[in-house]
Amino acid sequence: MLRQIISGLAVFGGLAHASTGTSYSFKTEGACSTASGTGGTVPMSLPTSTTTSTVSSVVTEKEVTVPSTYKITADPVTTTVLTQSAFNWTTTTKTLPVSTAWQVAQLTVATATWPVTVCTNDVTPTTVTKYSGSYTPVSGQVTTIPTSYPSQVVCATGVTWFTYLLPTATSGVTTITVTPTSTVFAPTTTTTSTISLTATTWASTVTSPTTSYHATTSIVTTSIACEATTTTTLAAKCAPTNIISGIDNFGLVSGKYADNATVIYIRDDTYNDPSLCCQLCQDNDGCAAIMSGFSGYCGLYYVGTPDESPVCDFTFSYQSQSNVFPGQSLWVQTGCGSIEYTGGDGV
Repeated sequence: MLRQIISGLAVFGGLAHASTGTSYSFKTEGACSTASGTGGTVPMSLPTSTTTSTVSSVVTEKEVTVPSTYKITADPVTTTVLTQSAFNWTTTTKTLPVSTAWQVAQLTVATATWPVTVCTNDVTPTTVTKYSGSYTPVSGQVTTIPTSYPSQVVCATGVTWFTYLLPTATSGVTTITVTPTSTVFAPTTTTTSTISLTATTWASTVTSPTTSYHATTSIVTTSIACEATTTTTLAAKCAPTNIISGIDNFGLVSGKYADNATVIYIRDDTYNDPSLCCQLCQDNDGCAAIMSGFSGYCGLYYVGTPDESPVCDFTFSYQSQSNVFPGQSLWVQTGCGSIEYTGGDGV
């Protein structure tokens, strides 16, 4: 047997083998810049344009020499387990005096309606907008269209793929002895452990009421023969330059809401226009305020009371946001209620 092993070592010792392994990785680098626009209407959302370029790189690592291996199997080793474990489970009950079951009452405080006109004569009318009443801007409110503003974010992304060539060469012989092992369970001794569990119960249960306020929606459809031109009259506070979309040259972020506030999001793209969203609030009794904005939505806010009626009271607060341009974040305005500016975000 010894002679065979020596003979085998002599054969393995005379062999040498070379190979090349491969691994891959990639690295992404990017940068963005903001383009400016002038005139016209400030975009409510800031579009992003992204270009991506990909390059490849091949890296050859230094050759690594590794020994070849020769395995020898030794006599097996058997381990006998003589001890086993047993467990006893005990349960104790902990009684707490009172459990509270919440009973939620759903109260409907208002129904918001919006009109839909269907022209029966296939006419798409041109709309002329007029404004009624007057409006006094809040302190610092941006009421003019700026001469320049962010119009687009332009991003360039570069992706580099790396192919790593890993050359290896084998030389020499390393002997590895493998010893098979097995375990035999033949317990003669038992170790017992006790595990305690605690269950909780309540001596009594009380019911506590809580109230959730919400509003519903309704669409009023009118079918008429439309004129070529139609006139729409909006409240002065709903003019595009009068809806609050910036304070001291910064855009807005929401703050705190009244405890009983609820919001209806209008499912009609027409009212994604903040001016029309604002006027819809004026036309619905009890609508306290609106919040519109960059993602294209119209939210009518109501503040509920326990008698299922809206109240014209404080609705929400808002702040200016230092990294947002006016008109490219939230647009807010009062209905019959009040909203509060609480300052900048401190950045």
